[in-house]
Amino acid sequence: MRLTLLDGFRGFFLLFMMIAHTTGQFWSIPGFYNHHALGFVEDAQGFVFISGFVVGLVYTKLMDKKGTAGMRIGVLKRIRTIYTYQAAMILGFAAAALGLAAYGFAPNVLAQYVAQPVAFTLASLGLLTGSMHLGILALYMWMMLITPLALIAFARGHAKWVFGLSAVAWIIAQLGYPDAAQAPIEGALRDIGAGINIGIYFNVFAWQVIYFFALWLGFLFARDQFDDTWMRTRAARLGFWAALGGVVMYALFDRALNLGYLPQEMRSLAYDRLDRGNMDYIYLTNFALDLYVVSWLLIAAPDSGNRVLSRVAQGIEWLFTRRPLVFLGQHSLQVFTAHVVMVYLIMWGMQGRSAGPLVSNLAVLASIIPLYLVAWLHARSVAAKKARREPSASRGAPGLKMPVPEPAAAGR
Repeated sequence: MRLTLLDGFRGFFLLFMMIAHTTGQFWSIPGFYNHHALGFVEDAQGFVFISGFVVGLVYTKLMDKKGTAGMRIGVLKRIRTIYTYQAAMILGFAAAALGLAAYGFAPNVLAQYVAQPVAFTLASLGLLTGSMHLGILALYMWMMLITPLALIAFARGHAKWVFGLSAVAWIIAQLGYPDAAQAPIEGALRDIGAGINIGIYFNVFAWQVIYFFALWLGFLFARDQFDDTWMRTRAARLGFWAALGGVVMYALFDRALNLGYLPQEMRSLAYDRLDRGNMDYIYLTNFALDLYVVSWLLIAAPDSGNRVLSRVAQGIEWLFTRRPLVFLGQHSLQVFTAHVVMVYLIMWGMQGRSAGPLVSNLAVLASIIPLYLVAWLHARSVAAKKARREPSASRGAPGLKMPVPEPAAAGR
């Protein structure tokens, strides 16, 4: 049930990533009226958290089974798999940009590849920059490179040092030092005729705080060391109501800000201060409040004696264990890649065009279909590879079918 629920959440985030990223081209009801409009927590935060939790869960078990060397090898293999998809998109977009530009059809979304084809492509392959929506996989790989060190530190009882370094890195990001360090690099590149921006939108120094906290939770769950009894205490219950109040306040502030209910000066100040790419304190605290509310509901609400909260918890569990969401989450890397390619195609197709409400809503709903098609194709590919392994394993002894281990969840 644990991985099913996690896959369901991940599938939900992927689904609404697709919807949100098509909203710039198509005005649609699901594109504007969803959880994005109720605060400052969006799908990327949840996706990074779930990814960190699953990595901690899977590779801690691998470390316990095969040692730290086996765990490091497993992590590096996963990074290689993710990088293969990232590099394929980068090279594919670069080739498409140059090919289309030769005929005067280059999409605006690929303009960076056309302006600086060599420098931008190489920097993208080096995970130092990237075109639209390619930042989250780069962010994930940078954090996974540090994952073996963090898991070893957790195993040796040094979690406080990981949290301390994580907090310092987040503070450094808020002070603007990583951004300041980029300026001379970009200046040097301009001086040699390779004027590109450095950065993947998601500040690794800031976003890592979500990943490594989730990694620690995954580590605890893998070793059955997570004690949730405190979640059933009176203090935790009061904390739930306080956190829920904070979630509501953030939602109201979001609505007042975006619907123009606040004075223009205050709105301008808020927009200047809000920095999602830097995971500022508003985005971080809003995510922490949401995480606590959902966690308390799933863990403590069923036994709280409050029928309403118990029903809400049952509803959350029911929703996020539905097969359509779980199926997407089980093939998250392939689905995410398909979503990026689809968004680029949509942006190219809609360049200089607009669509009415009916077409827009239908287009947004239709954009989800390729995600399921890609997930289905990947599922068939995995099943075919498994089937090819089974006969060779069963040949070890006549009439005896040897068991084939299931693929690790993180490799889905």
